[in-house]
Amino acid sequence: MITSNQPKKRLPSILVFIVIYLICQAVVFLSKPIFRLLEKLAYAIDDFLNYTGIALADGEFDPAGLWVIFGVPFLCAIVIFYLLKKLTDKIKPSSSIK
Repeated sequence: MITSNQPKKRLPSILVFIVIYLICQAVVFLSKPIFRLLEKLAYAIDDFLNYTGIALADGEFDPAGLWVIFGVPFLCAIVIFYLLKKLTDKIKPSSSIK
């Protein structure tokens, strides 16, 4: 009978991704220049949303703020995880089928 080790291999990968995402979040919240950069990006997106009429962003309500604050680190975590996965796959010798 052939068994698969996919569930056992998937859990450490998910945990590594979560750790990478939490590190990216910590960098965003603890580094003032990066937080300001993301805040400016959120304001630029708000201006675009106001201009096109898709959403209205006034001084208090910021429709793009949370998406930028949580989404950009998520995208960075995806890229870092992908590069890390490619690097580890390249380092590991390919296993032969027995």
